[in-house]
Amino acid sequence: MSISSVSSSSLPEGLLSALREFSATILNPYDLQEFLDRLLRSVLAITKADGAGVMLSGRNGLGFASATDQDVVDAEVTQDRVREGACHEAYQINQPIVVDDLRDTGRWQEYRERTLRLGFLAVLGMPLNAAGQTIGVLDVYRRSAGPWTAADREAAEVLATIAAGYILHANQLRAQHELAEQLQQALESRDLIGQAKGLLMARHRIDAEEAFQLLRKTSQDTNLKLRDVAAKLVVSEADSTG
Repeated sequence: MSISSVSSSSLPEGLLSALREFSATILNPYDLQEFLDRLLRSVLAITKADGAGVMLSGRNGLGFASATDQDVVDAEVTQDRVREGACHEAYQINQPIVVDDLRDTGRWQEYRERTLRLGFLAVLGMPLNAAGQTIGVLDVYRRSAGPWTAADREAAEVLATIAAGYILHANQLRAQHELAEQLQQALESRDLIGQAKGLLMARHRIDAEEAFQLLRKTSQDTNLKLRDVAAKLVVSEADSTG
């Protein structure tokens, strides 16, 4: 079903406009940090929550990525430090974690105490899933206790899905850019090595294979990359004839 065909009456208030906005902008260049900030503002507007944050998976597990305010930063950094909390549990089991009143749960002692001191009484942790893996978690905080409504949970789930899509797309674009740079470097290296081989062939009256072996031996002897050896030779020749 397309976004434009969804009836506004079937979605939490404000979610349809957010879906339209984010589905349009993913096709244009975007800054991931700015996107996360916009997404979190949408979370607050739609769920009427008091704070929200995103933690993303990295080499060392979950790490803080974005938050709506300093209190959420403190709560997320506490999770990052003690390696426990609603966000971490949602990430570990890949299921939403719904806490209507933090005062009534015995889990996550240090995180719970810190979050309560910050004034948050309820938290919702929603996993970000992309390409068959959990890549992060969206945390939503309220300063009042009470059940999270089905509409709140639906909005958080949909926005978490959007976030995962944007993050995956950004990673794919980054990988494509890095591949393009690597290919360009390979082409430049090939050209440099070709020029260097030509210089050696003319200077020593040797064939292409012998010139390449001479470049490789110099690379090994000097502990320099073959490309760098070739570049030095080409620059040196240009300086001597310039």
